[in-house]
Amino acid sequence: MTSKVFSSQANIIECEEITVIRDNKEILCAASCCVPRNSLTFLVGENGTGKTTLVQTMLGILPQREGKISVHSLNREKVNIGYVPQSIEFPKQLQLTVAEYLRYVSNLDTEDIHNSLKTVDFPLSHLRKTINQLSGGQRQKLLLAAELSRKPDILFLDEPLSNVDDTGEKHILDVILEIKNKGVTIILITHDWQMVSTYADHVICLNKNFLCEQGTSCICKNSLSKVNIKQIQKITPDPLNTHDGYCYIENV
Repeated sequence: MTSKVFSSQANIIECEEITVIRDNKEILCAASCCVPRNSLTFLVGENGTGKTTLVQTMLGILPQREGKISVHSLNREKVNIGYVPQSIEFPKQLQLTVAEYLRYVSNLDTEDIHNSLKTVDFPLSHLRKTINQLSGGQRQKLLLAAELSRKPDILFLDEPLSNVDDTGEKHILDVILEIKNKGVTIILITHDWQMVSTYADHVICLNKNFLCEQGTSCICKNSLSKVNIKQIQKITPDPLNTHDGYCYIENV
């Protein structure tokens, strides 16, 4: 596969032909993609196609067998990266309260704790509850509050709306759009095609079930209207370099 030439000014993250093996199984094969600076980039694809693996490889949590990942800073300072996984299983014996958790992981004082929780619409009445007493949606909001308090330049979100109710979903989406408008680059894993159609600046689609150059089969192209696709930047690889397990969204 031919390498794609990227622009470090335009892109904050660039992945060049990365291959990832987990448990002796190839999850990603020579995948190249980029994340435009200050964009809301959606990472989509069916279950098992490697979305979380790609994110964790970008984060350095998982090693790649081959390829190169570059993170570019405009001012040569270290890029601050945040990550909210889809879920975290805390040890049952962990008795940290919500307030204690934020003090420990984010070094916040009482006022900042209150402000961080208000940002994500987390009920302050739950401050003295332990983390393990929280619902899935409340825990998701707590993790998001902790990451936002660190003022990230890049924020990875793995299905951040999967455990929240409709009201909480709208509020978190508003928060995501607000921080994006403040210059934060966001990479968000989702299965919600309506959200992608409405808000995406950029889309990366992974698929292992068929050759994505077969346009009639591609889940991305079948799920997004031509009007929506026109608003989404084309990602690598281009149509001449597509291969099994990866696809692109073209400008139409």
